[in-house]
Amino acid sequence: MIRKMSPFGALVVVLLFQGCASTPRQPVPKITAEIISSPEGIEMSYRGKTIGTAPLELEIDNLDEAVELAAVQDQPPIIERRIKILGPDRIQVTIRLGREPSPLAKALGLTKVVVFDYDSLITFDTDSYALREKLRPLLQGQAELLESHFKGLDVYVCGHTDATGGEEHNQILSVNRAQAVADYLIAQGLDTDRIRVQGFGKDYPLAANSTRTGRAANRRTEIVLPD
Repeated sequence: MIRKMSPFGALVVVLLFQGCASTPRQPVPKITAEIISSPEGIEMSYRGKTIGTAPLELEIDNLDEAVELAAVQDQPPIIERRIKILGPDRIQVTIRLGREPSPLAKALGLTKVVVFDYDSLITFDTDSYALREKLRPLLQGQAELLESHFKGLDVYVCGHTDATGGEEHNQILSVNRAQAVADYLIAQGLDTDRIRVQGFGKDYPLAANSTRTGRAANRRTEIVLPD
């Protein structure tokens, strides 16, 4: 639709195509959440409703809703919710029950934690701390989530490496990767005073470094919050 002024100053609307409709908005893709429990076989709930026994899969609309996954039982309590970001439309959520905080939580001075685990396949190239383009929109969504669900809480951005390479090199690389993620979150409007950047090198592996799959799982960047 084009508007132009008539000689008398009135707006005359000129339709280029009669009955032309605007381009329909593309639907936002759903996120497939693979849900795991530790120990195995825990009955899970979503938005207060029982959805079945882990492991199972669930479609959710956005990352915010992953935080609403929980265990039906409350003893022992949930001590960690780990949300592993595998891509824009797939995540893996691990609900861990117990009484002993994870070694990483202890190192940060926390007990119950929510961990957003960004897979090495979407974060950085080998031996680099430049953010991959595919990571940027995911971090934009992360920044929005930190404001909507975790407003005012400290945000620990933690970098990790596998066990290959020298210890000093890995430590520096882990700090630089964590700082790159922190800088991007701050650029999205997150308060600088909330950010705590930590580099842990190879100290807190999730899997054995003796296998390629294990090393890939250990090369990660995490955003950790008190739950």
